[in-house]
Amino acid sequence: MRGHDNDQSLRLWQIDADGSNLKRLTNGESDANPVCAPSGKWVYYNGGTNSLWTRVTLDGVTTEQLHPHVETGWGVFPIAAISPDERRFITYSTRADASTNTYVQKVGIFSSDSVEAPLQALDPNPLLNVQGRTLRFTPDGQAVAYTITGSNNEDNLWLQPLDGKPGRQITSFHSDSFAGTGWSPDGKKLLIARGHLESDVILLRDTSK
Repeated sequence: MRGHDNDQSLRLWQIDADGSNLKRLTNGESDANPVCAPSGKWVYYNGGTNSLWTRVTLDGVTTEQLHPHVETGWGVFPIAAISPDERRFITYSTRADASTNTYVQKVGIFSSDSVEAPLQALDPNPLLNVQGRTLRFTPDGQAVAYTITGSNNEDNLWLQPLDGKPGRQITSFHSDSFAGTGWSPDGKKLLIARGHLESDVILLRDTSK
């Protein structure tokens, strides 16, 4: 979890599942976007004014900055997920395309040990939606899954193999947005949090005039 201290610095905290043992993990001024590694040893996050990739042990004792010289454009985006073997992580970026004078979306697969440049830079489905932090590895670590949003604002899950094979849509919802996704520990079930927002427009008139 994250929270503001009395000096309004944004730092990471951890708490046991029963609500006890609240403990501060970090001491930065702008620590955000925490992601726990599967083993529970490390918590990865963005820290500092330059949004540096950093990790801290769950006891808060050891902190490591992952990249002093990461390739420009990647480090400002948060780490989205850690691979099951904890040797890789995913992040998202937008890259300048000189041929079209536009920005294109990229998904980066980085080594946890050497992060100066991605192991792979994937071209995702153009409908990729990174809101809700649903970009993650599959349980076998051989593909990534992420949300795509259709023309009616409906979200579905897209599976993109890391071996270069074509991706495919693996859900068929016709409405609602995703708030989050996650596989069960045995990798056999997929949890998807879905919902939608409703709002009304109210017109007010001043009848005293």
